[in-house]
Amino acid sequence: MKCLIGFFMILVSMDSFSKQNELDFKAWGDTGQWGIYYKKPDGYFNPLEIKKYKENYFSAFSYVINFLNTQNVNNDFCLIGYEFNKGIDRDGFESVIIYWKTANRLIDWEVPDGDYDELYRSIIFSKPFIDINEYVFPYKEAMNHQALWAKEGIMQIIDDCELHGQKITIKPSEVLDIK
Repeated sequence: MKCLIGFFMILVSMDSFSKQNELDFKAWGDTGQWGIYYKKPDGYFNPLEIKKYKENYFSAFSYVINFLNTQNVNNDFCLIGYEFNKGIDRDGFESVIIYWKTANRLIDWEVPDGDYDELYRSIIFSKPFIDINEYVFPYKEAMNHQALWAKEGIMQIIDDCELHGQKITIKPSEVLDIK
């Protein structure tokens, strides 16, 4: 039995390793792109220090958990803010990314300005709202398709979020009943 388990572990490792070889980080890096962006971010920020994200993240996460019917398991999220083109003479722009580990989604979340009761619903309308299992492929396969994302770029964001982002776990008992 131990031999069978060991053999199975070797097969799984070989399969993972062979899929990693399909990725071409050099070709991806040569494009100048980073993640889902046209370039590497200039800096980070914590979205939970911004009022509209701090006040809406829990209800938004609960809403999307209910929407995709994952309320019966722990839902793990990583939240990170990116700054682009900020300088003394320009504002640049910011982007808030959510990596939802449980559902394997990457979401570029923007809470709209304004004061209305259902800001939490903005998470569903975020663009992109990427189903990693369905729309992410190695760069060489995805590069000529508008609806696909380069796995190398998605991996950059996930790894970066793990290093610099805010980790949030919502347990089944904590999910708000928002529909």
